[in-house]
Amino acid sequence: MVNSQIIIKLLFDYSELSDKRIVEMLNGLPTKLIRWLGTNHPDNRTRKIFLRLTNISIGDETVINQNFIVSDDYEPLLTIGNRVAISPNVTVICSSAPNNSNLTLNKYVSNNLVISKPVVICDDVWIGANSVILPGVTIGEGSIIGAGSVVVKDVPSNTIVAGVPAKPLKNLYYE
Repeated sequence: MVNSQIIIKLLFDYSELSDKRIVEMLNGLPTKLIRWLGTNHPDNRTRKIFLRLTNISIGDETVINQNFIVSDDYEPLLTIGNRVAISPNVTVICSSAPNNSNLTLNKYVSNNLVISKPVVICDDVWIGANSVILPGVTIGEGSIIGAGSVVVKDVPSNTIVAGVPAKPLKNLYYE
């Protein structure tokens, strides 16, 4: 059984805890619970500690807002660069399958639709609220993903994309 006092302290009395102390307190907690804390915690610093402990690579100065959902079977399939801004309600799918459905018995589904591929979000990317990023996608450095977009293929560096599926809207050039 999980010690509810630990969870309460991590959720509400976290501001005075060092990163090391937070990690110590998480020792022995189930990975699913740690990921849940990473998805729902009110504090960006603490949220990133939880997410890193569940095999997500996160660079320096990155901001990940609440309700960041990652489907990766807790495998190290998601890499997030430095200074990335992830808005609320973003979903990244690295692993996708029909779970317990009888669809798993269908050869077409199992051979073509069940997928597990890395997702890479490069440095200085901004991902708008309610966006979805699908397996195998790389989002290039300095790109912007418009709110509500579904990213199904790689995004070149310094490019704004938006829509369902996301399509390039503008190249960003630095002077």
